[in-house]
Amino acid sequence: MRRKAISIAGGAALLLGPPVVAQPASASTLISVSCTGTNVINYSPGLTNTPQTVTIIGQDTAVACVDLARPLTPLSFIAPFSGTFTTSCTALLAGGTGAQTFQWNTGETSNWNWTLRFSNTANGQLVAIADGPVTSGLYAGAQVRQVITETTGDQTACFTPEGMTQNGGPSNWVITNLL
Repeated sequence: MRRKAISIAGGAALLLGPPVVAQPASASTLISVSCTGTNVINYSPGLTNTPQTVTIIGQDTAVACVDLARPLTPLSFIAPFSGTFTTSCTALLAGGTGAQTFQWNTGETSNWNWTLRFSNTANGQLVAIADGPVTSGLYAGAQVRQVITETTGDQTACFTPEGMTQNGGPSNWVITNLL
């Protein structure tokens, strides 16, 4: 019986041919990556409804990414960001543009430019959506969509002297060249 199983396995290997070796990615290679993680943004001083100079320090952290081209490679990234500009709670909700670098656990980076907009879900939850291209590095030429469900921000704090000092929540990313 054991000999028959080995014989069947050997015959199957002959029919399937030599093992397939992964080739380097080319421009026509399908890119499909999905990640889950978190987004945290700290404001100093806190955001109020009055425009003021604010320092923003934050980080996107993707702890579980799946790349269909490398399904056995565990992927994650961090993407710290910071800046100082004049803004307010109401101006922040108008969205904006920016650039960010994903620092992958593999040592690679992905640079992308994003455009951010906000919307509300049916139950009134604030959602931030960022879209844009990967301009260089890993997945160059693909499009990124990041969706953040803003669960930690207290918009009522915008009406207080201290303001809203933190915002963020669960975040999902899709990186693809299918868009």
